[in-house]
Amino acid sequence: MAEAQLPAEVQAAAKREGFSGSEYNAVAMGARLDTIKLLDLRLETRPEIAEDDGTELAFERHVKSCRHDQETGTAAAIFQFGVSVRNAAGEAFGCRAEYVVLYAMPEDAKPEAATSFCKHVGSFAAYPYFRALAAQMAWNAGVDLPPLPAIAAMPGLPKPPAADAVDDDDKAIRKAPRSGRIKSK
Repeated sequence: MAEAQLPAEVQAAAKREGFSGSEYNAVAMGARLDTIKLLDLRLETRPEIAEDDGTELAFERHVKSCRHDQETGTAAAIFQFGVSVRNAAGEAFGCRAEYVVLYAMPEDAKPEAATSFCKHVGSFAAYPYFRALAAQMAWNAGVDLPPLPAIAAMPGLPKPPAADAVDDDDKAIRKAPRSGRIKSK
């Protein structure tokens, strides 16, 4: 992949953090996904308000932290994901989780390229686990939650923040109106 073919957010990170497209691609070709683990889960259900009309879904994703350890040859990031169902009476369902994603990196990986790769690709690696978890928790709570879309299918959902925004508590949320009711079992 030529440097011009890198995704725009990776190109911006490369320019800001001082690595080249070829250094990023070398990391991408040599990195190996090692671990995806659930670190934290928060679940809130209030079925008494789930029958109200006018509900909306809110999604969030956030890079909490990301580090490259040249000594161990790894890069790890913690990602936060969330989904909630709200209406005028409050939040009927909320599922928020944190996952750690660990990659084994090539020995010659430039640290900035390894960190950028972990932030950008790790989110896509962990999100399917969150989608499955949220669906299972909603089913257990008796909430009719539609399947969560893939990250690429959510045009309004923000991208992972830039490196200088990592660890910032700002969470961007995409809200989508929802027709119909949320049904309790």
